[in-house]
Amino acid sequence: MFEADDGNTKKEHVMQTTVRNFVVLVVFAMALTGLSLAQSPGYRVTANIPFDFNVGNHHLPAGTYLFEVGYGSPAVTLRNTSTGFAEMILAGAGDSEAAGSPVLVFDVIGENHLLADLKTVDAGVKFPEQKTLRASAKNRGTVAIVAALR
Repeated sequence: MFEADDGNTKKEHVMQTTVRNFVVLVVFAMALTGLSLAQSPGYRVTANIPFDFNVGNHHLPAGTYLFEVGYGSPAVTLRNTSTGFAEMILAGAGDSEAAGSPVLVFDVIGENHLLADLKTVDAGVKFPEQKTLRASAKNRGTVAIVAALR
């Protein structure tokens, strides 16, 4: 009779451990879901960019792009709306735009367009520049493209 109780005690212990682990996983999954919902994009901007351009170390073709910028997050997602191709770029805090419309600012270096800033009325981000392109040619100016908030 003692052996039967010992077997039940082991089974109960295994069951309690399994249930405890399951509850911990459920709570962890709920916490992650809450965090991902809390980190939804702060704002989304679309722009038709009529030329190929560089951002960070990425070369992107001309087209219409959706920019998703998270408040308090350095990650910006650029998505080509025609192809669905997306890149995630780390950006720093930038200046906001005094005018009403969002603006993308490109530095023109030689024949290359480097995405430098995305500015809205409330916020802005500054993109890293590819140092090899910046060092290789003289800055010929900037190009600003008016974008739309979505």
